[in-house]
Parts: sequence; structure tokens; C-alpha cells
Amino acid sequence: MERNNNIPIRNIYYMLSYAYQTLNLSEYKHIGVEKFESAKDLYAEILSIGIPVLIRGGLIREYVSVEESSTVIKGKIDINSSIKTNALVDKKLVVKYDEFSEDILLNQIIKATLVFLSHSAKIKQKKRRLFYGFLPYFSGVSDIELNLQRWKNVQYNRQNIRYQFVIDVSRYLFEELLLDESSTSQFMKQVQDEQRLAALYEKFIFSFFKRETNYCVSRPQIQWKVDDEFTEALPIMQTDLVLQKGNKTLIVDTKFYSENMVSRFEGGALKQKSSNLYQIFTYLNNWNKKSNEIVGGMLLYARTTVLNQPNHTYNIKGNQIFVLSLDLNQDFNGIKKDLFAYALQFFK
Repeated sequence: MERNNNIPIRNIYYMLSYAYQTLNLSEYKHIGVEKFESAKDLYAEILSIGIPVLIRGGLIREYVSVEESSTVIKGKIDINSSIKTNALVDKKLVVKYDEFSEDILLNQIIKATLVFLSHSAKIKQKKRRLFYGFLPYFSGVSDIELNLQRWKNVQYNRQNIRYQFVIDVSRYLFEELLLDESSTSQFMKQVQDEQRLAALYEKFIFSFFKRETNYCVSRPQIQWKVDDEFTEALPIMQTDLVLQKGNKTLIVDTKFYSENMVSRFEGGALKQKSSNLYQIFTYLNNWNKKSNEIVGGMLLYARTTVLNQPNHTYNIKGNQIFVLSLDLNQDFNGIKKDLFAYALQFFK
């Protein structure tokens, strides 16, 4: 594995601040000037601020279905269940009704995260005590076993979107601690770390261009140009980022890998990853191009420690394709400068 995992913590903070607008609120301002020993410390500090913010705003509630045996009729009576459970013997009925409750998945994840962190030796004692002190606010929330599937089941809407930042950071921290405490091989730990940072890298690149430039920024799905309208089982073409200005459109696909180029045999010449080139070329071929529109593609890798990095421009069937790498280990001003320059290569 050639990935340089020593991305400066300050740069992880900057990436988070772009990916999540919440981090720019006044409550978090001091984080930008603090020095952290590890990403774990950064994530823990964010949660120590973010969770009280959620508590002060009131834990979100949603309608949840409740089924119980009761002497009081409310909601709908379930006759079959009443008979099967012998509830009638106790002069009760099984009733089903909706209750406006804070005992929902989002709050359950936060509570379970607090329990996990307050008992983790990897978290500094002061923070453990702080996290433990938040638990009484979640007394009406059920205890659940924390696992990564919990986060995959989360769905956001306009009412609960304020939770997203805290929920995502709690996952980043949980994964960090889970890997530290597991017997997973170093190789697999780096693979999993790479997958986690890849999601943040994608969010950061999108949000950076959205905030810092005047391009029209979007991430549309591209429809297959089929001849008979039959698209069953075809993969979804979900773009990471599309930049548009005037009659020019640049389709960007972000990549965060341990190896950005490959060779067919040890010591052989490094080549572009064919699957990535095929992917961006497929996007370009299926883009619904207007009559005077100029469309280009870009593969934007996060730089690794290997000396030879992608820095190429190709013209294939009238399409300009850039294959570039971004150094996340440099000063953040350098990162910004590079991103501006990369886009200008196409839009100049």
C-alpha cells in the first residue's frame, strides 16, 4: 500500500468544513486554530460540541408505530393478536397506534455512540466524562448495539438534516476506534481507512467548487443512450461532480486509492487504470450533449506517495479527458490553488 495516510489533521478539518457547512457555525470556530494529535481527537472534539447543539435544539421526534396490550382503546384494535397473545384473559386488547417519539434511529445512534465513547480507552478521560454526562438527555431513547449497518439505514429529510454532520462524524470516529481495537491486518485497516476518506474526499471536492467558484455545480445522474428504452439491470451512472459555465461542461470523477496507476508486472511501466478511463469515457458518451456544447471529463485522484502520479491530458473521439492528482499533504492554500488551476485547464 502506497497511500500516505499522514494527511495533516488541519487539512482533514478543512475538508470537513467544506463538506459540512455546520462546521462553520460559531460554536466550532475554535477547532480551526487548535492542534490535534490524531483524527480521533478532532472527531471527538467535534462531537463534544455538536451533540450539545442538538440537545439544545431539542431531540428530533418522529411518528413511530407502537403495538401494546392495553385496557385503554386507542388507535386500531388488533383482534388476531389479542386472541393469539391471550390478552383478553387479562381484559386487555392489543392496540396499534402512532406515537410522536424521540426513540428513533438517529437518537439511538447518538446514544449508542456516547455509551461506546464513554467506555473507550482510546478517548481521553476528560472527553469520556463529558460524553457520559450527555447520556441523561437520551433517557427516553432505547439502547441499541452499535454497528456500521446502523448508519447505512439512516435516511435524511428536511426535518432531520441538522443531524447529518454529527451522525457522519460519529461514524468516522467509531470506525477509527473500531479499527484500532480490532485484530484486522494492517493491510485491511489501510483499505478501510481509504474507503472512509474517499467519501469525505468526494464531499469536499463537490462542496469546494460549490462554495468557491461561480461554476454551475451539480451531481446529476446520466441516462444511458439506449436504442429501445430498455434499461433494466444497467448500472446507475451517478456523477460525483459536474461543472458548467457558458457552453462548456466538465464531468469530474473523484478517486481516492492506494494506487493511482498500475503496471502489468513488477517493475513495468505505470499505466492508467483502464476501468476508471472506461467509466469517465462512458459518462461522456452518454451525456445528453446540446448542439454547441463542449464536454470534457476529469479523473481527480488524491495523490499517493509513489513518485509517478497521473498528470495527463487525452483527446479521445473529440473529448478532452484530464487525469490529475491532488496533493492533500500540502498546505491547504496549495490545495485550493491546485483545484482552481485544474478546472481552468478546461474552462480557460
